[in-house]
Amino acid sequence: MKHRLALEMAVAFSLIVIIDLPRAWAVLGEPASSVETDRVALAGQFRMIPAQLYTTQEITTSELALREYVSGDTVFAVAWRGSRPPNLVSLLGSYFQEYQEASTAAPSNGFRRRGMIRIQGSHVVVETGGHPGNVRGRAYIPSLLPPGVTKEMIQ
Repeated sequence: MKHRLALEMAVAFSLIVIIDLPRAWAVLGEPASSVETDRVALAGQFRMIPAQLYTTQEITTSELALREYVSGDTVFAVAWRGSRPPNLVSLLGSYFQEYQEASTAAPSNGFRRRGMIRIQGSHVVVETGGHPGNVRGRAYIPSLLPPGVTKEMIQ
């Protein structure tokens, strides 16, 4: 029963993000050059936060704060928090199909940890949680995490 609920929530979340309208995001695993396009499409405020091992490019709107984690010129992770989820179809790019397949696979693939549902594919990990009006999540490609960067740093 618990696994079924997690699976149903993952499928429902996937459907919500599929119909989300903005389609211009920096794509996970791709060059970070589209961040300005994201800012314009979302009509948001842009802020760059340099760190020792990576740069965080943050776009904030009244509904959503989106952080894109960049090392070199590649987006290796994204995190969000807000009143609505981002469009995962655009955000995950070529990894969306893998995420979708993993979310509908064996119930053990999607589990809750501290209020988060974790879906792990062979190349991408997506964690989502919260409740309507207050959602949060992150997605990352473990093989692209720079040396010294842990998943806990992606918030």
